[in-house]
Amino acid sequence: MNKSFELTPTRLRELRGFASAARLLNFSLAARENGCTPSVLSRRMASLEDVVGGKLFLRTTRRMTLTTRGEQLLLHCQRLDTVVAALAAELRPQEGEPAGRLCLHLPAAYGRACVAPLLASFMRSHPQIRVEAIYDDAYVDLVAAKVDLVVRVGQLADTQLVARRVGTMRRYLCASPEYLAAAPALTDPADLKAHRCLAFNGLRTGTLWQFSQQRRRRSVRIDPVLSSNDSHAVRDAALAGVGIALQGDYMADALIAQGRLVEVLPQWQLSTSPIHLLWLPGADRSPALRRLIDFLIESVNRP
Repeated sequence: MNKSFELTPTRLRELRGFASAARLLNFSLAARENGCTPSVLSRRMASLEDVVGGKLFLRTTRRMTLTTRGEQLLLHCQRLDTVVAALAAELRPQEGEPAGRLCLHLPAAYGRACVAPLLASFMRSHPQIRVEAIYDDAYVDLVAAKVDLVVRVGQLADTQLVARRVGTMRRYLCASPEYLAAAPALTDPADLKAHRCLAFNGLRTGTLWQFSQQRRRRSVRIDPVLSSNDSHAVRDAALAGVGIALQGDYMADALIAQGRLVEVLPQWQLSTSPIHLLWLPGADRSPALRRLIDFLIESVNRP
């Protein structure tokens, strides 16, 4: 070749003209097919011959044939057409069952307790969708981590992501019946100072427990005997009778119903946390992600 061969728009136009001329073996018909005049097509073929370093056609007054160089280029054009057709089919919006790979980032405890069962149900209904589920309480950069969808519990910081609220998580204090039977009386949040408290240190407010009762507000700074970044460890300590824990409803509802834990200070309410789905603008144009978003909107916090 005499020049660098790059698939620029001009070069692709020349290759399309060549493929037509090679198939029809007639410049007039090939020019009509490509929307140009025979003289324009001839100039394009001359430019292409200059790039490939040899004649592509042998023309006489009676017939036109391909040279060996032309036959080689025609094979390349046919392979290029195959690749372009496959790419077009791959990128064409699909009807019917969505397919593809999705990466989800989920809060550790809430994700395992509440989203994992929903995700299993979703995947049973959509076998062509593959999912990578990451359970981690850390904030994630969706672009850097190549994450498609985030489930987040708590107040949102300013974000350029698309956010859809799907539910609310309640919190309350609870302890085992055994602990409460031997512990000091507890009728007011201030009484917590005399109790053994268990803290999940992933809370935004830390060891400051905030209560409300109608228009009354009360805050108590606890001195925990146990603090952990694992809410399951805090719950297990409460079940073992170590002290009083602040728990999300998804962790304690069933245990309270079973009598294994007892709600403490039920007349006082603790803060609630919104539950959001987050994704990058435009990402929900993917049929697989749109289907998952719609499913979680319908399913999260559903009775």
